[in-house]
Amino acid sequence: MTVVLFSCAQIVPLTGGDKDLDAPKELESSPKNGAIDYTNESITIQFDEYIKLTNVSIQLIVSPLMETAPEILVKGKKLVIKLKSELSPNTTYSLNFGNAISDITENNISPNYKYVFSTGDYIDSLSYSGTVINAFDQAVKENIYVLLYDQFEDSVPLKELPRYVALTNKKGEFSITNIANGKYKLFAISDINSNYLFDLPNEAIGFKNEIITLDSSKTENFISLFEEESELQFIVKSEHKYYGKIAFTLNSPTKDLNITPLNKTFNEQLENWSIMEANNSGDSVTLWLYPEAFDKEIELLIKDGNEIIDTVNFEVIAQSKLKDSTLSVSSNVSSSFGLDQNIRLTINHPFTKYSSNNIKLYEDSTLVSITSFTDIGLREFELAYDFKENTSYQLFIPQNSFEDMFGLTNDTIKLDFKTKKESDYGIINLNIIPKFSENYIIQISKNKKIITKSHLTGTQEIHYKYLSPGVYSLKLIIDSNGDKKWNTGNYLEGLQPEKVVIYNKEIKIRANWDNDIKWLIKE
Repeated sequence: MTVVLFSCAQIVPLTGGDKDLDAPKELESSPKNGAIDYTNESITIQFDEYIKLTNVSIQLIVSPLMETAPEILVKGKKLVIKLKSELSPNTTYSLNFGNAISDITENNISPNYKYVFSTGDYIDSLSYSGTVINAFDQAVKENIYVLLYDQFEDSVPLKELPRYVALTNKKGEFSITNIANGKYKLFAISDINSNYLFDLPNEAIGFKNEIITLDSSKTENFISLFEEESELQFIVKSEHKYYGKIAFTLNSPTKDLNITPLNKTFNEQLENWSIMEANNSGDSVTLWLYPEAFDKEIELLIKDGNEIIDTVNFEVIAQSKLKDSTLSVSSNVSSSFGLDQNIRLTINHPFTKYSSNNIKLYEDSTLVSITSFTDIGLREFELAYDFKENTSYQLFIPQNSFEDMFGLTNDTIKLDFKTKKESDYGIINLNIIPKFSENYIIQISKNKKIITKSHLTGTQEIHYKYLSPGVYSLKLIIDSNGDKKWNTGNYLEGLQPEKVVIYNKEIKIRANWDNDIKWLIKE
C-alpha cells in the first residue's frame, strides 16, 4: 500500500525586514580622515549606505573659514567635497556637517560628522566649548555662531572673518575643535544675514572682554548674548484705524518725542489739537486728536529731541465713524478680589474731567470712606482702600462721573465682589546675602509675568505676602548704574550687559504656607 502525505504551506505576509535604526557610518575616505600634509583639491568619503544631505548650507561649518565655500556632492554612498579656495599652510581644517547627513530610507542622522585634515605635519587638537545664553532671561540660544579671531583690533567682528567657527545646538551648546595653540578674541553673534560679521543693528552679540589664551582644551564656558540699544531711532509702525487715535510704535524707547502738524497751524498750545500718551517703556505712543482739529488730512513731523525721525500722512477718519455712544469703563475687579490690590479703572479715551466724590464703596452694604482716588494716567484711575478679608463689597459709579475728550460720559456702573481670605495666600520669606556691593533688583514672576519687584542693596530679609498658589521664579539683576532697571551692553564701548542671576529652583506656593529661602549670590 502506498501512502501519500500532503502538507499545506502556511501563508506568511511579506515584510521588509527589521527597520533600519542605524545612522550612516564612514567606511573609508580619500585622503584619510585626519590626513596631514594635505595637498588635494577634493575629498571622497565612502559610507556604508546610501546617503542624502539636508540643509547643508546651514549645517556645514568649515573652520577655519575658506574664502569660497566647498562644493558638496552626493553620489550614492559617497560624499564628494571639492575645495574651491587656496588653503593656508600649516593649518588644521575641520568640516563639521552637523545634522546634514542622513540615510535615504529612514532619515537616520549621522550627528556631527566631521572630516579633519592638516596642510602641516600635525593635527591641531585643542578645543573650546560652552553654552550661549540670553543675557536677560538666561535662556539657551540655538543657531548662534561662536567665533574665534587671531586678530585683536576692536573692529574684527565688524569687518573681518573669524579664524574658527562653531554653531550652537538646541541646548545652546557649542564646541570649536582642532584649534591651534595661541591667543584669541571670542564672540557670539546671531548673524541674521549669514556673513559671519556683526554688521546689522538688530543682530545680537556676546563677547569676552579679555584675550583668551589657549594652551589646553577648555570647557563649560558661558557667553551672554544681548542686543545693543540702537542709536538710530525710527518708526516701526504707524496707523490710524479709529476715530481720533493715531498709534506709533518705535524701535526703542524715547523720552523726548515731539510731534507737530505740517499741514495746519495752531496758535495755541499743543494740547489744543491733540493729547500724547506713551506706554511705560516709552516705545509706543498714541496721539489722540481733538474733534474737528483736522478736516480731511493730517501730516505730522516726528522728532526725537532735535533729530527728525519721520513724517507721516493720514486721511482723517470722520467723527461720524465714532461708534461709541458712551464712555467705556473697565476694571481689575473680579468676583474674588486680592487683599493686596487697589481697584484700577480704565477708560478707552483720555479724560477731560471726573467727579471722584460721586463714587461710592460699600462694605457689607455699609458706605465706607475711600482712602484715595487718583488719576494715574490719561485713561487710568486708582482707588485705594484697606480691604478686609473674606468681605463683600460693592463699587458704585454714577452716570456721568467721567467725561472724555470727545464729550462722552459713562453709564451707571455697579461692581459686586468679595475679597479673598488671608489663608488663600502663601508667603515667601527671602533672605538675600549678596557678595557684591552694587544695588540690585529682585523680581518675582509667575507664568513669566512679573508679580512684584524690589530695589535693594546689601543683605536683606524680605517677606512677600499675598502670593496666590502656583509656581514662581526668582530673578536678581545687579543694578550697576543704580537706575533701577536692566541695561544692555555695547561691544565697542567694552560694556557688558548688567548681570542677571536666576534662582535655580522653582518656588511652589501653596495656600496658607510659608516658603523660607536663603539665597547666597556670588557676582
